[in-house]
Amino acid sequence: MRRILRVAGRAILISSLAAVSWLILGTRPLFYLATLITTYTAIMVPLVLRTSDRTRVVKRLRQAVVQMKSQDTLTISLEGIPRRSPLSIWLQPLVPEYIIRESSSWHDRTYVLQFHVNRRGVYDLGEGILTVTDPLRLFRISRRLTADEKLTVFPTILPLEKLRISLTSPLDGQRVKFAPNYDVSQLAGVRPYESDPMNRIHWKMSAHRGELMVKEFAPSASKTVVVLLNLTLRREPSFTLETFEDYMTMVGASVLQYSYDRKLPFGLTVLGEETLSSNGFSKDATHLFACYRLLAHARARMDREPSSTVFLDYLRRERLRIPARSQLFLIQHELKEEEIGALLRMQAQFSRISICLFPYGSFLLYGERAVPYFMPDIEQIARLKQTQKILRDASVDLSIIGLNDTLAALGET
Repeated sequence: MRRILRVAGRAILISSLAAVSWLILGTRPLFYLATLITTYTAIMVPLVLRTSDRTRVVKRLRQAVVQMKSQDTLTISLEGIPRRSPLSIWLQPLVPEYIIRESSSWHDRTYVLQFHVNRRGVYDLGEGILTVTDPLRLFRISRRLTADEKLTVFPTILPLEKLRISLTSPLDGQRVKFAPNYDVSQLAGVRPYESDPMNRIHWKMSAHRGELMVKEFAPSASKTVVVLLNLTLRREPSFTLETFEDYMTMVGASVLQYSYDRKLPFGLTVLGEETLSSNGFSKDATHLFACYRLLAHARARMDREPSSTVFLDYLRRERLRIPARSQLFLIQHELKEEEIGALLRMQAQFSRISICLFPYGSFLLYGERAVPYFMPDIEQIARLKQTQKILRDASVDLSIIGLNDTLAALGET
């Protein structure tokens, strides 16, 4: 009853005033007006309420996992409404912060929103207000739609031409029929013969083309890449904490994509507000997007305890879970000399250790202009730079990325 009064209250008030005026003044037009409004109310109010209850809302998100600043589409369709209904129905979508609308359209009771997101994270989409009114706009009922579509936005992936990853032979130096860094079960294509071994010739294709053609196989390797993203800070970064998170997760996503493109098994662990780890190590696309979801949830935290060694504690605790002779990619803010010494003592577990330090919590994106100001090296970072060549000889790559350095520095010798 309360719902009916809320919808039809205005019309009931007008018809009641018209009826009272007719009883007092006795004029016929007021009688007709009161009768007309009462009849209109009796017909339209149940129709408005029934339409609001029976309208089904169908939401479709084109992609549930997207890269930051990539375009996506949300479609909200209204079903269960008679095609010749006299009622007016419209939808007001409500989008969360950082969702940038590019275009929107409302046609045939379907709302289409094209947008992009300029911030990494997980967003709930689909919230809105559905309103049903009569033709004269006397009766109105609105209901709120819940946000039940999950959108995961992972960081921007930057191209890496080369990383210092030494591919290892899966057969430990035994004589093999084909090169150990190629998967002979995956034929990638054919090419003209160029002094290749006879067992690489594709005889059927050679007969078809009238010249010798050899098989091309997809690259493969047994090297496992362990990406350890440490978002635990001992001091405030040069910029905001959110900027630090975005840039560090961007590096992690780029290394993962590099490993996936080269068919290297990889895994990810994020040390921050909470420890997030991928489910084992793999090289397929499903595993890659699972790692991207972890990066979308990653959050940094401050730990001002000088004796805290979060990443070393993790490596000691999980040493049995990490594949032997894998390559460790450690991405973090800064590092102490004694922590490098502890890593060297763990070196037997890894074939190579790559340390990527970002002391300013940021770096230069491809195509950006260099910053016009100079920030002196932190004393600790200046000392570490003097040890880079010594560490390289011990199979430890130390890359220190400054404000005006791009990620191309990770592949420099």
